[in-house]
Amino acid sequence: MSHNLNFINQYLLAKFRRIYFMALPESKEDYKKSRVNYTIGDSAAQTIVQLAGGTFLASLMTYCKISDANIGIITSLASLAALSQIFLIQFMGRIKKYKFLVCFTSLQRILFSTIYFIPFLNIDNRYKAIAIIVLYFIGQIFVQIGTPASQDWIASLVPSRLRGKYFSIKDSIAVFVVSGVMLAAGMVLDYFKANAIRTGFFIVGLLIFILVIINVAAMSKMKEPRTSFLNESGKEMHGRLAKKAKEKDADTEKENRKSLLKEITEAFENRKFRKALILQSLYITGFYISVPFVASYQVNILKLPYTFMMLVGFICNLYRIYITPKFGRMADKYGMARILRYSLTILGLNVLIIGVTVPGNAYPLHIIGSVLASTAWAFVGIGLFGVQLDFFQSDKRMIWLSLVSSISGLWGFLVSIVGGKLLNFFESNPVTIYGRYIYPQQILNILGFLILIGSSFYIKLRIESEKIDTNRKDGRVSV
Repeated sequence: MSHNLNFINQYLLAKFRRIYFMALPESKEDYKKSRVNYTIGDSAAQTIVQLAGGTFLASLMTYCKISDANIGIITSLASLAALSQIFLIQFMGRIKKYKFLVCFTSLQRILFSTIYFIPFLNIDNRYKAIAIIVLYFIGQIFVQIGTPASQDWIASLVPSRLRGKYFSIKDSIAVFVVSGVMLAAGMVLDYFKANAIRTGFFIVGLLIFILVIINVAAMSKMKEPRTSFLNESGKEMHGRLAKKAKEKDADTEKENRKSLLKEITEAFENRKFRKALILQSLYITGFYISVPFVASYQVNILKLPYTFMMLVGFICNLYRIYITPKFGRMADKYGMARILRYSLTILGLNVLIIGVTVPGNAYPLHIIGSVLASTAWAFVGIGLFGVQLDFFQSDKRMIWLSLVSSISGLWGFLVSIVGGKLLNFFESNPVTIYGRYIYPQQILNILGFLILIGSSFYIKLRIESEKIDTNRKDGRVSV
């Protein structure tokens, strides 16, 4: 019996090692299949982000008696969680393979599913709020730890000349999946919100659980170009041979290992890194001063039905699916920075539209704002990531991605706290213009609009003039 168990354990361990540490792409077809699996996994991950945030999370926290200002700050914990990346830079620089780390951290999204079961606990609302904050923050920490590694992983699978095309197609598919699931989830919450909203929360939590399994399974089927220790013939070593090579390499690695301070100093000495960080920080400032508080504004002040918001979002996302590949092709032709400048300008207009939205005009302006948002988000995320890939050295890419994410993440959380304080201040000290009451959210959105327009000017003056070094290694078979 013990012999059989030992055989099973060895078999499972070998299977585990083959999947997570030995799956190298050996042909162009392997690269294509890996990109397809990443699209599937990323579609599930983006859907989880929407179900575990925005109006759904705002509704859950409102049910648990959390104030609007605190809702905005709590949802911004995702930004603060990015700070965890900076403490793991040296560890991330030492590991040879990213696949297991990415899959393990992706599995922790299951904590977002658990959040939606908290209303069933027979405890005081204060403790429910604490449980939501703790689970949400821990889940975000795991997600943020895995993000730079997954970004570097997919970047290595896509040739630089095809990045705009691939990422736009990937995002189009993800948007279609997200919008369909969000529409269904919105209808579920609308159906149950009158008498049994906890049942709606239960269904959303179960849906997130299923999406986590899909996400991890898709990532596990991908192959990773990164190699560990190589023998004299250039073939990758595993098991005892790899362990022996690791021990032999330990002293040399210790001598060459840079301190965290030196890594940060070296990054800041690079002009392109500084420009990418400033651009990311400007965008983060404009976003987090206003957007985290919009969901509760729509639910609690504008009183927009979930089904209406999700239906508008679904239709606008179909439009986004149509235009995203066109933006991608334009980016490949004219440059990531130029198309990003246009996208950030449109995002600023979307924020401005929300800034002039009040209960009396909520329905038509929500539709206009959603069209602008779909147009902007068709490329904002792709463009910001694309500019970083254009600017960052391939050997420093993962470390620099971590630094940008950590620094801008901390900054975003601090900005959201300022936004929450301003929201509370203007709620206690109402602003009226010509006798008309100005909602605090409107003031925050005006600020966000001005900062996002400033980001567009920064791209025009400082980013578009920078020379790009084309990476010719990504997306090619090297084994």
